[in-house]
Amino acid sequence: MSGERDDLDPARPALFGIPPDALADERPDNRPGEAKRMGLSRHTEEGAVLAFASSLDRAKPGHRMVAWLLLVMFSAPALYTLITLL
Repeated sequence: MSGERDDLDPARPALFGIPPDALADERPDNRPGEAKRMGLSRHTEEGAVLAFASSLDRAKPGHRMVAWLLLVMFSAPALYTLITLL
């Protein structure tokens, strides 16, 4: 025990098979090509939403529900504006 360093983080289980200390280049990148070209990453607000939405799986019912909820939430302001203008 005296040889162990206490300033290191304890070992944690890997998340989805990716070790927590993996470099960003080693992690899977689910962003579309346009987002990569524009420089959107999960560290920006728009990129974080895009990364979240692109990580959803269409085969899972919960993910489909979240996708529909996102669609409604992002289109609601435009629909509200259109209704008030008419």
